Amino acid sequence: MQNTQHNSKTGKDNAPFNAEEFSSRKLMDLVDQNQHRERLEIDTEMLMAVVTELTQRRHYLRELRDRGLLAPRAY
Repeated sequence: MQNTQHNSKTGKDNAPFNAEEFSSRKLMDLVDQNQHRERLEIDTEMLMAVVTELTQRRHYLRELRDRGLLAPRAY
């Protein structure tokens, strides 16, 4: 549902990021990869698109809450 542009290290525009195109498991993998690294692999806008998509699907809500990405009892 939410498209975001993501710039690579070279400054070139990549194809728009569309969270709807990924499986829930892959979206959760992006969240996990992002949280286990000091440097962000995905930007804040992309992370919010991932969280929004998972919330709309009602998938991994407990995991998102445990990682502080959803308010307790938000869904």
